[in-house]
Amino acid sequence: MKVLFVSPEISPFARTGGLGEVVGSLPLALKKAGVDVRVLCPLHRCCKDLPVRILESEIAFRKESKLKCSKIGVLEDHKFPVPVYFLVNDHFFDREGIYADENGNYSDNSLRAFVLSQAAIELEKVAEWIPDIFHAHDWMAAPTCAYLNAKQGEVTKLKAQGSLLTIHNLEHQGIFTHKDFLASGLPHTYWSMDGFEHHGNLNLLKGGIQHADKISTVSPTYAKEIRTVEHGHKLEECLRFRGADLVGILNGIDADAWNPTTDTSIPHPIELSAPSQGKKKCKQSLVKEFDLPFSNAPLFGVVSRLHHQKGLDVLLLALPKILKEANATFVILGSGADDQEKGYLELAKAFPRNVGVRIGFDDALARRIFASSDFFLMPSRFEPCGLAQQYAMRYGSVPIATKTGGLTDTIRPRTDRSKKHTGYLFDQADGLLLISAIKQACKDWQDKKFYAAMQSRTMQISCSWELAAQKYIQLYGWIFPKS
Repeated sequence: MKVLFVSPEISPFARTGGLGEVVGSLPLALKKAGVDVRVLCPLHRCCKDLPVRILESEIAFRKESKLKCSKIGVLEDHKFPVPVYFLVNDHFFDREGIYADENGNYSDNSLRAFVLSQAAIELEKVAEWIPDIFHAHDWMAAPTCAYLNAKQGEVTKLKAQGSLLTIHNLEHQGIFTHKDFLASGLPHTYWSMDGFEHHGNLNLLKGGIQHADKISTVSPTYAKEIRTVEHGHKLEECLRFRGADLVGILNGIDADAWNPTTDTSIPHPIELSAPSQGKKKCKQSLVKEFDLPFSNAPLFGVVSRLHHQKGLDVLLLALPKILKEANATFVILGSGADDQEKGYLELAKAFPRNVGVRIGFDDALARRIFASSDFFLMPSRFEPCGLAQQYAMRYGSVPIATKTGGLTDTIRPRTDRSKKHTGYLFDQADGLLLISAIKQACKDWQDKKFYAAMQSRTMQISCSWELAAQKYIQLYGWIFPKS
């Protein structure tokens, strides 16, 4: 079976979040399972120093009467075991950011998406390798499914190739104008309610949803949620229509890259059989790093973008009340909304012995927070899958999260009757519910035997990519039985 991943991001070379992490990890597990998997990603400015061999032939994209030509570069880094093709076109991709710069989203993002997606279909002519399945990721690669259908003609009983669209976050859809669609070169019939048109606009993700053979999301619960008005972001009718072809497969994490016994970013290894000693030493180091006292109180960690989705505005408003009623320490690492950044910095000044804040993102510091914290907070309004809670659990930090999306699928909630719980879930991103969960966690932390048992179960949860890879292989088989 030959599978081409098409994505605007791939870790560790170019990423802004979970999408890049998935595209940098899932192919490795698929390769181990015997799939001939390769990745196509634009050669962004941040990738310019990579060892890339440029192939001779060009891929042409016609915009009006002009041709926009791209080259294909092959990654020659043997440390990365999966073949990676880079789409080389400095006009479209040699930019400060992947989707945006300090002035906002790039105005030609729709055209950049069309260039990437069409190149995926044309790649076989340059690379002399023909995929069975095109696996497109999120809105910027979603048109790949339409370009494949245009190439193969109208749907027939026997198709030479198939497509899968994975939705990592339905909130990001790629919305543009009808004029932008006209630059795609796709058949005019694809501009319709069962194609790219959505309320008079061009919607790249919707077009991918309508044209893909199968659709997946990154957790089973999210696959159900996005068919509802509450979580459907105005695409719920489209997703209900394609419901028979929509599957939720839970993301995993790279268990080797996220291993608390070997991670050199943390000050002391954490052993699964006896985590308390390593956790204590990590905690002592982290509070010192944040200029906080080491006290007999639970440490709550946050590593997140400070965006509306993540619900950290709820925590910001709740923290003063929590700190008055509970003996606890909080460490926050994140960046995003200006009001939240300012609010957390002011909170750290108001509670200098209980709150430590760093604005920005630092991978090594994030790992130290996972390793040092007793509890990890994710009060998200919605969460397609969530990787941070899985990292935290692997490092012995018990999650406290909203009951939504992948958080529901990865955390067994603590209830009065539960005996196998691995964390805390509350119904929605609400201050009172969050405060209640944190107060319950503080109480449970005082019962050392109870907390140690829960922490041990948390660390033992299986979260590798192998199971996800097998489910994707099954899904590929449904798309293209011949493979």
